Amino acid sequence: MASVSPNVDREGFALYTGEVGGSNHLHGTKPETVGVAPADSPAGQEAWIYEKFQSKTDDDGLADDAISIEDMLGAISLYWFTNSAASSGRIYWENGSRTFAGPKLTLPVAVTVFPRDIPRRPRSWIEGTYTNLIHYGEADKGGHFATLEQPETLVSESSAGLRTLR
Repeated sequence: MASVSPNVDREGFALYTGEVGGSNHLHGTKPETVGVAPADSPAGQEAWIYEKFQSKTDDDGLADDAISIEDMLGAISLYWFTNSAASSGRIYWENGSRTFAGPKLTLPVAVTVFPRDIPRRPRSWIEGTYTNLIHYGEADKGGHFATLEQPETLVSESSAGLRTLR
């Protein structure tokens, strides 16, 4: 952790590279192997995805405090019916050699930071990475699955960013 910027959310970074990021590591090193079980069993698929909701949402102890059961089952069903358990994790393998620094982007970018996203990127990192930052917002609530947790906030923030391009 010595190379981590002092502005980084150290607790979130530790969770992401440790306990919560275990699935990222598996996908990054053995995407096809870890993809077999969820693709072979609806219960396996549900358990794999539900754990992500449980560990990466802004909840009060249960994922369904942040996301409705119906929405979670809908998302899980998409993975099951499209048989995309393995392919959905392949992005971690394809980007395995990358760092958290990421590429510098000069395109217009709007960013909203959700307080329970893991890891939570500091504004200084965002501004250094996205040199044409057209909108920066900080949500009051939400985690990694903002589209399911805080859809109204996400729409409002997206609209605010798009308005600057008029």
